[in-house]
Amino acid sequence: MRAVKLEPRKRALESDDEANSDCDEITQQRRVAKTNYFSNGVVRYKPGSIKHISLKNFVTYDSIEVSPGPNMNMIIGPNGTGKSTIVCAIALGLGEKPSILGRAKDLSEFVKHGHEQGHVEITLAGPAHMADSDVKIRREIHRENNKSVWYVDGRQTTAAEVTRVTKELNVQVGSLCQFLPQDRVVEFSKLSPQDLLRETISAVGRDDLIELQKKLVEKRLKERRMVEDEKRLLVEAQTLKKKNEVLERDVQRWQERQKAESQLRVLTALVPVARYTQAKARHDLAKEERRKAHVHYQQVRNATGPAEDEMLELESRVASSENQRRQLADRRVLLEREARKHLAKYERLESAQRDLNSEMDALKRRAQKRKETIAALRSEVAQLEAEFSDMPQPPDAESDEVLREVADLRSRKLEMSNEIIRIQDEQNGLSRSGTRISADISSRAAQLRDLDDVAVQRREALRRANEDTFKALEWLEANRNMFSQHVFAPVCLEASIRDSRYAAIIESIVGMSTLRTFVVQCDDDYHTFARNVIDRMRLRVDVVSLRRTMEDFRSPLPKNRLDALGFDGYALDFIDAPRPVLAALCDRDHVHETPVALGSVDNQAIEEEHLFKEYVADGTKYSITRGRYGSRASTVTTMRTRPHARLLSAGETDESRAAREQITREIDELRNQQTENERTMRKLSTRERKVRDSHRQIEFRENELRKERENRAEAMRVYNRAQVRIESKQAQLESLVSEERKEAQGGRTLVQQERKRIEGELCDNAKCRAQAVADVAETVASIASVLHDTAAAGLQGLNNARALNVLRVEADRQRRAVEDAKELFEQANLAFGEAKEHAKMCLEETRSVTDGMTDEERQAVRDAQEQRRDVSCEELEIELSTCRQRLSMAANSGLSARVMEQYAERKAQLENVEAEHDRTLVQLRSIRKQKCSLRRQWETPLEQIIQRISENFTRMFDYIGCSGEVRLKRVGDGVVSAVEPDTAAPDQEDEEDSQQQQQQQPRDDEDYGSWGAEIRVSFRSNEDLQALDNHRQSGGERAVSTIVYLQSLQSLVAAPFRVVDEINQGMDQRNERLIHALIVDTACQPDVGQYFLITPKLLQDLEYHPMMKVLCIFNGEWQPEAFNFSKYINNARGTTSVRA
Repeated sequence: MRAVKLEPRKRALESDDEANSDCDEITQQRRVAKTNYFSNGVVRYKPGSIKHISLKNFVTYDSIEVSPGPNMNMIIGPNGTGKSTIVCAIALGLGEKPSILGRAKDLSEFVKHGHEQGHVEITLAGPAHMADSDVKIRREIHRENNKSVWYVDGRQTTAAEVTRVTKELNVQVGSLCQFLPQDRVVEFSKLSPQDLLRETISAVGRDDLIELQKKLVEKRLKERRMVEDEKRLLVEAQTLKKKNEVLERDVQRWQERQKAESQLRVLTALVPVARYTQAKARHDLAKEERRKAHVHYQQVRNATGPAEDEMLELESRVASSENQRRQLADRRVLLEREARKHLAKYERLESAQRDLNSEMDALKRRAQKRKETIAALRSEVAQLEAEFSDMPQPPDAESDEVLREVADLRSRKLEMSNEIIRIQDEQNGLSRSGTRISADISSRAAQLRDLDDVAVQRREALRRANEDTFKALEWLEANRNMFSQHVFAPVCLEASIRDSRYAAIIESIVGMSTLRTFVVQCDDDYHTFARNVIDRMRLRVDVVSLRRTMEDFRSPLPKNRLDALGFDGYALDFIDAPRPVLAALCDRDHVHETPVALGSVDNQAIEEEHLFKEYVADGTKYSITRGRYGSRASTVTTMRTRPHARLLSAGETDESRAAREQITREIDELRNQQTENERTMRKLSTRERKVRDSHRQIEFRENELRKERENRAEAMRVYNRAQVRIESKQAQLESLVSEERKEAQGGRTLVQQERKRIEGELCDNAKCRAQAVADVAETVASIASVLHDTAAAGLQGLNNARALNVLRVEADRQRRAVEDAKELFEQANLAFGEAKEHAKMCLEETRSVTDGMTDEERQAVRDAQEQRRDVSCEELEIELSTCRQRLSMAANSGLSARVMEQYAERKAQLENVEAEHDRTLVQLRSIRKQKCSLRRQWETPLEQIIQRISENFTRMFDYIGCSGEVRLKRVGDGVVSAVEPDTAAPDQEDEEDSQQQQQQQPRDDEDYGSWGAEIRVSFRSNEDLQALDNHRQSGGERAVSTIVYLQSLQSLVAAPFRVVDEINQGMDQRNERLIHALIVDTACQPDVGQYFLITPKLLQDLEYHPMMKVLCIFNGEWQPEAFNFSKYINNARGTTSVRA
């Protein structure tokens, strides 16, 4: 057979007709070049290839046997016939877990529905060096305990033994590069560069490179640790050096301290000697000063005698003058008191004279005033009588008519007060009844709130399940005024389950996204909700606006038919919710078409009659799918429902619903009673207002009558007061007239007698006043004489005091002079005593210091004293204090005789650290050399593998008119290490390569665990190469890139077989033809291993090769009992010949 070379395609986009013509041309070339590959009758299977597959009661198969060819095997057939089931059988039969398939997680779900166990048996080609060494692996799967039993060549074994056998045959079912099931195709584009590199290395059979990579990672980690150790040791050595430098200074200070201690001993002895010498000189000086002070004190004390005697005589004179002055002052006080008495007597006489003059004047005016008063009273009485005669007689205030009207008003007022009391009693009764009814309503409302706690629980469950939906619900409740129609909360809050036993079943039918969906009733509200919640608040929530109503949804079977099958009803029958919410459930999750049952149902009748797509019975959810081709056979998928619901668990039961309705009726009845009471209360209030209005009118009339009576009484009082006033004035007038008559008849003699008495008293008063004036004059003369004597005595005393003060000043001066002389003497005596004691103390101190000295020390002290003859004691003490401070500072710094030992020990420690640092550097260089050697061993073949894959990938992408490459992606760890020259380089490397290696610059690319393989593609002529990922390319582009990468590995893989399931989904016809040609060209080569390609659809006139084997799967009930494939092929060949 002649191989057809794949030529690169133009990058320009072509039409489907041009693409088909190109593919036809390629196909024609291949048909001409084909030879009968099996003409020699030898079929060679690569060790580990699959020679036979046998399934029983597995997924959709009752029983099937497949014998694939050694090269390319195409498994074709309509959807749902079981193509991917063969892929599942290969994976599970060779020891993989169900999770690798991306389908069911439980192993028991792969057993066909209605059977308790099934098995998968796979025959693998044995090693080439062993004849008849095929390996038969059998796996029995038991539904009951979800376990499996393994057999190898008929012998029961373990899963670990099966894994060992497949590994020896290099079977790689777990690698996406070798085994790509339908449900994991999308995972390939999601592979990270690191995972893709590991899958690629594993696929080409270079597990040694994976081990080398692990060693490189370990070496790199060890290198980084040693770099840290080297840095730590270097820092430690520097620290020790600095500390030793500090110790060197301490050693120097210790030597200086020894010298200072010797100097301290000399100064300690020299200072007391200097102190005694200085103290002896001060003692002699103090003694002389004391003698001089004593002589001066005696002289001053003798000079103070005469002044003291004269001062005593003057003091006696001053005292005599002061005594005389006091006696004259006392005399003056007595005379002043007597003069005041005489003045007081004169003032009393003056007052008596004024009183007598007043009595005389009053006696003259009394008769004239009485005449004037009589005339005034007569005029006033006449005026009052005239006014009284004009005043009418006032009516009686207590007439019979007024009293009767008052009694009538009081009677009516009492009746109305009683009526008001009766109305208030009725109102109080109604108020108490209203209070009781309000308490009952509050109690019933509390019961309703307890029932409504279900909604609170659901809200909390919703918040835990999805925070965004809960935030959107809070926003909706706060902004309902923004919507034209009612917007329903999430379905899980609006809907309730009539029977709590069905809550978990309903939740298994209704998706979680539906339970969190908001339902709006018009498009405007939908846009308002989406704009505010989704766009502005950035919340990920679901909202639906339906134009369909519940009338648009009809159940497929009537109720009696459901009962016959064993169902309890449709899911819709157990849900209570507003009709728009029910319509949303029907539209999204088809709850009106999904029957449910707590017990078992007739599964066989349901599957045979194709009644439902989905139903739930006995805690299991059944999903029925039918193929779209051929007989449209059914596939049943089962899944256990949750034991408990998550969001619908707090649903309302029939009992709670009945209780809610009963409480609601009771509240309505109580509110009706409350309304009737309020109506009656309003009537009573109206009646009370009317009665109170009448009551106020009566009170108003009573006030008018009272004011009228008060006015009458006031008029009577005014009338009586006028009458009494006239009578009083008349009596006063009669009294004055009677008095005047009596005085006219014989009272003139009495007036004359009164006048003579007053004149006599005035004469006596004048005489007494003259005597008082004479007494005052005499007393004033005596006071003047006393004042003159007092002034003379005071002047004499003042002169004596002035002379005394002069003597006192002189005496004080002399006294101070004596005290000063005495104080100076005492001070001199005290200084002498102190100097004497100080000299004794210094002498004792000198003796105590020098007594214990040796002759040499005494000589050293004498020499020092001779050298410091002109140095004062204070300077010596300063020198001694400075010396002590130096020694004290040395003591505080911790210096001791051990400083030399510490210096030696630290010096030895520094030498050890430096030696360890040198050893670490040697080890680091060794590690780096080993790392570089390992990197060459790993990087060179790795680059070669990636280079070969990239060349194949680029060539194949050029063939389909696109661009692509695969490159090795190097990643650093942020630490750049120095490049160590490799002294152990191979001999075959020339000198130029060695120089290039030595000149190589350090690079940050040593995070070997993060190195990866990166696929870069471009499907358009004006587009740069971009990394393949799950977001940048379309599904068809990812599929093309995936299969091209897998085909690029075909010539490198070490695995015995590869499986690709439905990789052509999403490709257009042109790419599908080109990719198919690529697969055929790469898979139909000698010694390239087995290849399984599974697809549900094929284009006509695709590429075919004699090394291909096509397995057609037609699964269903309308299959013939026997099928003659030879006859079918001959007929097909005959038809082809006729056409030719």
